Amino acid sequence: MIFITGDTHGNLDYKKLNVDNFPIQKKLTKRDYVIVVGDMGVIWDDNDEILMEYYNSKKFTTLFIDGNHENFDKLNNYKIEKWNGGNVHKISDSIIHLMRGQIFEIEGLKFFTFGGANSIDKKYRKEGISWWPEELPNEEEYLSAYKNLEKCDYKVDIVLTHSAPYSMLYKINSRIKGNRLNKELDNIEKKLDYKYWFLGHYHLDMNLSDKIIILYNDIIKVDNQLKIERY
Repeated sequence: MIFITGDTHGNLDYKKLNVDNFPIQKKLTKRDYVIVVGDMGVIWDDNDEILMEYYNSKKFTTLFIDGNHENFDKLNNYKIEKWNGGNVHKISDSIIHLMRGQIFEIEGLKFFTFGGANSIDKKYRKEGISWWPEELPNEEEYLSAYKNLEKCDYKVDIVLTHSAPYSMLYKINSRIKGNRLNKELDNIEKKLDYKYWFLGHYHLDMNLSDKIIILYNDIIKVDNQLKIERY
């Protein structure tokens, strides 16, 4: 089974995955996946081992895309490996970072992943300590995304991003100006044949359309027939 949820922010919002809030996990195995759509923050500071042990002890395997609040120095220090067709950082056997611009085959479904977002609070953060410029994609990551989408003829089942497409920002907050990432995601969305698009970042549980869904506290189950159910 595959479940998708929003930002966990290190030790701030991880409790949404506790047994009380997510009881079906008692029936899961390591062949089942919970996907966090950015700002997981499991690799952050000297307390990493505590959080890693929390996720490693879960019966399921945790997958995540990066958001803006990640320690990219630490994250990018992991060796790049191939997993289910795409590039990953394997934090452990139970915690896997799905890198930007990749296509993955998971439980018979095709996923496109593109993490990253702009921190509106970066002026209050310190570079290399609580903020990293790598929060936004570089040119190589954009090129990789388009190359991989061309290979699959711009057809996937599920899109996982942290940011929203530019044309959807007004539905979230009219004051959000957007940036190149939002515009590139908009360009991709217009070309792409997909069933669902899940994202985080905005601390909302909200449907932007019948296909594009923001997640924060909600957990959504996706089956291999692409039917979804909220938990």
